[in-house]
Amino acid sequence: MRSPVLLLVIALGIFGAIGAVLLLRSIFQNKSDESTWNDLTDQHRPVRVSNPSAFTPGVYERLVVISAPYALCHHDPWDHLSCSDLDDTRNMLASGWDIHSRIDLLAQIFWLITLGDRDKFGVERAQWADVSLAEAERQELQELKEAGIAVQDITEKLWRLERMRNNDRGIQNVDFLAWDMLRAAMLTRCGAALNWLPEAEAWDTLALLDQALRMHYQNWGQVWESFRLGRWCWYSEDGEDTHYNDLHDLHRLQVLLAPEGPWGLVPWDIPVPQSSLMILDDSIDAGVAAPLDADERERAPQWERWIDDQVILRGQRRSQHFGTDPEQHQRFTKDT
Repeated sequence: MRSPVLLLVIALGIFGAIGAVLLLRSIFQNKSDESTWNDLTDQHRPVRVSNPSAFTPGVYERLVVISAPYALCHHDPWDHLSCSDLDDTRNMLASGWDIHSRIDLLAQIFWLITLGDRDKFGVERAQWADVSLAEAERQELQELKEAGIAVQDITEKLWRLERMRNNDRGIQNVDFLAWDMLRAAMLTRCGAALNWLPEAEAWDTLALLDQALRMHYQNWGQVWESFRLGRWCWYSEDGEDTHYNDLHDLHRLQVLLAPEGPWGLVPWDIPVPQSSLMILDDSIDAGVAAPLDADERERAPQWERWIDDQVILRGQRRSQHFGTDPEQHQRFTKDT
């Protein structure tokens, strides 16, 4: 059975906004859903800086619009590299990401670029593909949960195990990269707004994230499907909250892909210059970047391996330029 989000993408593409609204009415479970939908309409009202009548999307608009899903929720302009409320932005980074400085920001963006949640989800998916291993881990996790050990983490992992085993929402075949790349784009926007990232570095980082997205997806609809399933897997809960999150994401998608929405106005195929990898250089200089370990490297997909190669190469160049400190040399030397 096709997911509601995928059906909405199809409805938007074939029948436009009216067809999508008719589909949504069939998805609503009760009258309160319509009230929730109306609240979401106020929450996701797009903010923009540009003049709609004179808007012509170019490279900068194509890059900044990557973070549009978060711009809608944060009431930030989707067409400009800025944030509407710097205090709220600073508090969100501190409470949600433990980011309090430029170095913290670099560390989180580097992690999202190289590993992110997609690495953990991929490891779990590969292990649970074996029925006997999945059942053994299920029993072990249940025992830990009954013993009161890390109950929340264990409960979430058991949820993911069940979803993976049942292939709910086609999760066995999901490419989770967009979940990490769009969050990295949001952090990049915030970093630029707080002057933790120079504007040139922010644009260059967005170009790198765009490169990853174009390697994996062919349009904004595919990016969204990957993002929202990654978010669903990360949330790892059922019940009323999950239903609300589904409505929330359905509404965001409708706004994003509507003809006057951010992804409706900015074509996917606008050419973007290649990144010069400034974020990797600065992460290395700040001491928050290192190559993947042997296991991470072995399971890394093509793009992540390429990023790892760049980290190794840049680290080795710094060792040659600044000296041969044994600890630093060890850190950046491996078979590639």
